[in-house]
Amino acid sequence: MGSFKGVPEFVQVVESGSFSAAARQMGISKAYVSQLVSQLEDRLGTRLLQRTTRKLSLTDAGNIYLRYAQGVIRQLDEGEERIRDLQESPKGRIRISLVDGGLGEWYLAPAIAKFAALNPGVTLELDLSSRMVDLVTEGFDFAIRVGALADSSLIARKLTSFRYGLYVSPAYMAREGIVATPEQLQKHNCLTGASTKWVFSQRDKIVEFVPQGTWHSKSGQALIAAAREGLGVVRTASFYAENALASGDLVEILTDWTSEKTPVWIVYPSSRNIPRRVSYAINFLIDAFREKPF
Repeated sequence: MGSFKGVPEFVQVVESGSFSAAARQMGISKAYVSQLVSQLEDRLGTRLLQRTTRKLSLTDAGNIYLRYAQGVIRQLDEGEERIRDLQESPKGRIRISLVDGGLGEWYLAPAIAKFAALNPGVTLELDLSSRMVDLVTEGFDFAIRVGALADSSLIARKLTSFRYGLYVSPAYMAREGIVATPEQLQKHNCLTGASTKWVFSQRDKIVEFVPQGTWHSKSGQALIAAAREGLGVVRTASFYAENALASGDLVEILTDWTSEKTPVWIVYPSSRNIPRRVSYAINFLIDAFREKPF
């Protein structure tokens, strides 16, 4: 490994425009700066700078070497900043865009609240909506998004996953009969939500079904409430049904046809300098949901 001696001085000379200015900024003598840069050139076996009484300019080799030297120094500066951060509790504001509905309100917001309780120096701002925010122009630090991601420059890390299941009350099945195949749904009252088409898959077979029924709502909670009352069959995200399944108010049907999982992602702008408070929050959420596929 080559010596690092002379590299910071070389970069400072170029960025300052002269040996004198570099020496003043680094708090050392001009002669010492010149000596270190000369030793660097000797090690490399080439001139990096053209020196005249009036002008200082980079050689071709100097131009090439400067890019690498600046990159190394920038990384070292970032490393020092991260080390300093380790000695301090995270502070500052974090703006987060969350999906609305049960996932955001029941699971994500409480997890973020736990993070806030552990880090009182952080101020949290949550935006729960179904719109696709522009993280950069709207000033969000990260967002939670569901399903397939569009190609973008954002970094994506998987948070968890859930299924869209089919649920019905025991009372409804006792009255209307068991649903054994997707095709049999045509004979049943379907409680419909935002999706106008239900898609089922089993190995290589795919069945598409347009549900019809007497209850429609884009609220997962409202759909589960109707299913609990025995109004019909509901297809909704699995996390909406957790409590009803645990209490026995609902049972899940056609599980062989509804096993495909929908991923949930944390996305954030690609940047090498993510604030520590933001990276802490992201890692906290990933750890919190690591063992929780719905």
